[in-house]
Amino acid sequence: MVLLIALTISLPTIHVLARATAFTSDAVFRLPVRPLTWVTGDPTTQPIEWHAGGRGLLTLPSGNEPHPGLVLVLGADAAAPNDDRVERLTESLARIGFAVLLAQSDELDSSLVLPLETPRLVNAFERLRSHPLIRPDSIGYIGLSAGGSLAIVAAAQPEIAADVAFVVAIGPYYDASTLAAAVVSHSFRHPGGIEFWEPAKISSRVVRQTLFSALPKAERTAIEAGQPASSKAGHAVVALFNRPTFEDAEILLTSLNPQQQELFEAISPRHQMADLRAPLYLLHDRNDEFIPWVESETLAVAHAPAIYHRLDLFNHVDPDPSNLRFVARDGWRLLRLFIRIIGDSR
Repeated sequence: MVLLIALTISLPTIHVLARATAFTSDAVFRLPVRPLTWVTGDPTTQPIEWHAGGRGLLTLPSGNEPHPGLVLVLGADAAAPNDDRVERLTESLARIGFAVLLAQSDELDSSLVLPLETPRLVNAFERLRSHPLIRPDSIGYIGLSAGGSLAIVAAAQPEIAADVAFVVAIGPYYDASTLAAAVVSHSFRHPGGIEFWEPAKISSRVVRQTLFSALPKAERTAIEAGQPASSKAGHAVVALFNRPTFEDAEILLTSLNPQQQELFEAISPRHQMADLRAPLYLLHDRNDEFIPWVESETLAVAHAPAIYHRLDLFNHVDPDPSNLRFVARDGWRLLRLFIRIIGDSR
């Protein structure tokens, strides 16, 4: 009898561990042999739309019972929905029981990070909540890169803050202004001082596009054609593109026009963290070339995460399991995170 009781109690834990392990091997390590596909039914994927111009792809697990839901936000200039890595991620999540809404955005695809993403992501959550095959009490966000920051901002909005089950942010920024300063200066500040850093081309393109977006079209066109700027904000933008020091970049960013300042604030978790109520799971690549690790470090100080790991296993947000030492150390950390999320979503 004691053995039977012990087995009954342990079965849910064993089930969670099995699902977390299967997901880690399938989606993170991308092993060529996929046992997860042997024991689960094939998910179905369909396009879906919602308010505020939202659109995406909804992948549902097999079966007719309600499932926990996820809003997946890939970030700016991210891989396409039909990219093998994206398809593997959404499929693996569905095979372990999550309904996954991959949010899509023309603006993000064009390297623009704008405040309009917030209502779209809030409405994506509400769209999942109204779906008959999704449990309304168990919906969270997973965001990669800038998508992680936007997911945090969305989850902190008053319409849904009390109902978001969790937020997983991988490689996010905390403050769009400090990220912009880091990208244009090729350096960032950490407790030990200023450190040289070579940003990825995508990061430079996103910062450039986002800075330009709040300038009048005529001035933006003139600057791009090599003509002088006609406003104080325009001069600041031009100076930011001429490789200032980190300190000078911070000063120049304060010279932007009110519209630009409001844009940066609206897309920054820094200005929303007080309203975030969901557990936050935070991961960041130790040698990230897209967003410096100090952004997550500062975020973790401002809002204590349920789990926070700096990893060597990732190349920004893309797993690279080629180093077995990193696989052994960071793989366990990821497994722990997935166990927690799956367990909380039962």
